[in-house]
This record gives sequence, structure tokens and C-alpha cells, in this order.
Amino acid sequence: MKYKGIKIHKNKNCNTWYTRIRKNGKQIYISAKTQKDCYNKLKQAYKQDYNQIKSYTLYEWYLKWIQLYKQNVKTETIRDYKNLIKNLNTITNIDMNKISVEQILNILNNMSAERQKQKVYELLSMLFKKALDNDIITKNIMLKIDKPKHTKQNGKALTYAQELEFINQCKQIKYGDLYLIALYQGLRKGEILGITNEDIDFENNTLNINKAINNHNKFDTTKNEFSKRIMPLFEKSKEILLKYRNIKGRIFNISYNQIDKYTKLLNSKLSFNFSLKYMRFTFITRCQETNIPEFIIQAWCGHQIGSKVTKSVYTKFNQEDNTKYINILNSSKFYSNSTH
Repeated sequence: MKYKGIKIHKNKNCNTWYTRIRKNGKQIYISAKTQKDCYNKLKQAYKQDYNQIKSYTLYEWYLKWIQLYKQNVKTETIRDYKNLIKNLNTITNIDMNKISVEQILNILNNMSAERQKQKVYELLSMLFKKALDNDIITKNIMLKIDKPKHTKQNGKALTYAQELEFINQCKQIKYGDLYLIALYQGLRKGEILGITNEDIDFENNTLNINKAINNHNKFDTTKNEFSKRIMPLFEKSKEILLKYRNIKGRIFNISYNQIDKYTKLLNSKLSFNFSLKYMRFTFITRCQETNIPEFIIQAWCGHQIGSKVTKSVYTKFNQEDNTKYINILNSSKFYSNSTH
């Protein structure tokens, strides 16, 4: 027997019946001698609790959730939430207690972009979890929905030949220095754009990464707390940045759209395709090839010390090294002495 999806159980240790209900953020135990009595007690407790609950539509709770829990997040993140909630316009004006699993699945199944679908799912999961914690809803229907799968498309490190070709082409185009700094320092796009002369210490050879430029061409915080860091200013980077030491404000005063334009131009001159993120992959790969300890690489790149992302996402062996080690193994005693 159930009431509002809440099941009534037979007690194994004695001849009684019991169930549980959330009330004022706590779980309440209800029991009775008969199943019917337990059902009636549950019904009464549920109605009392439900009548005290303030009713929220999904959009009303979304606004309240932003106010309560998202005051200290990046403005860029709030913009992302605003864009994501637009995908839910068929249910935003429905009481959260009346939204069904089927309605949410229909929205997700009709979305073609895998990552966007996953982000909408994640937003709904956060909204429903906090709604349950605050007694806005009586059950979290998102627990019945599997997270959509998303195959992450990672970048790749340049080969040594590609790297040489890339460097030569960068020296011939406007803003080529921006791409070279990305390569030599392993910075994210927003971090490169946020560099000012105040961030560079030419005497101590350090670069202070303390801010970023967002896709609205405004100063913003870095990706996360670990992204704020003082990293070495490597020699090749120093040679480039010395040319800009008298510039006030941003070293590279260029927008995301302009970067896309110059990336397209650079791609037309290269024998391979690349994106700016490939430079970060290449930097990390070169560090790994030089046997720099992982915790040092993580500190330089703004990853949390001990994070798996450095290896799982950014570890890409070079195909030239792959061939090299294949030849080493083939000529080793392990194979040369083989009788097969």
C-alpha cells in the first residue's frame, strides 16, 4: 500500500506497520498496529506537512535558489544558468510538486547537443535537491532520471614538427605573440587576455594570474580558486612580453570573437588544424616529457594539487615518442630473444 508514492512496510520484528515522511527537513517515523491505521496516519501527516509548504513554480524557485545559494559565483556562471533555464520554458510555470519525470525526459530527449543536455540535467538536479532540502517539494524526481552521457572532446598536443611550424607562422601574423604566450606558459584563453603589466615581474621572472577576461570582453575572476597563482615567467615568454612593458592596461586587448578570427587565419596557413586550447595541452605534455613532477605542473597550470584532470585530460603522448618507444621495445632483449 502506498500514499503519494510513499510505501508502507510490514515490520519484520513485530506485527506492526511503519513508514517515514520528511517534515521540516527531518525524517519522521510513523507506525501503527494495522496497515490501514498506518496509512491514515501517513495521510494526515502528509497533508499537514504539505499545507505548510510554500508553493513554488520551477522559475520562482530558480530565482530564489540564485538568491540563496549563488551570490558568490562568477557572473559568467549566472549567465550560463539564465541560458540553461530557457530550455525549460515548457515547465517553468508549473508547481514543482506537479512536474513529472516524463515532462523532464521529453525536454532532455529533444535536445541534440550532448553537453547542453547534460548541463540542463545538472541544473535541474541542483534545483530539485535544494528544493527538497528546503521542504519546497516532497520528493526529488531527478533521482529517477539518469544523467545524460557526454563524450568529452579533448584537444591534443602538437608534435615537435607542428610546434616548429606553428611558432614560425605566429611570428608572421598580428597577435601571434598571444598564441606563443599560450604555448610557452600553458595559460587558458581568458587568463592570457587578462594579463596586464602589473601582473609581470621581470626582475623575479614571475607571472601573476589573478583575473581573466570573459566572453563579454570584461574582467572577471579566474576559473576557480586554484586558478589564481603566481607561476614562473619562462625565458621565451619573457622575451615576448618585454616588447609590451610600456603598454598600459591589458597586454592583448582583443575579444574572444577576434581570437576566433585570427585562429581561423592561422589555421589557413598551417598544415594542420588547431585551437587555442591545444597550446595548453602542448605545454603540459612538454612538461611531462621533461619529467617535471606532476604537482609542479598542477601548480603552474592552476589545477588542484592531486587532481586527476592533469593526467586524465591533458596527458597526451607524442606520436614521435610513441614510434621511438616502439622501436626501443622491438630491439630489446624481450623481443629479440623471442622464439615465437
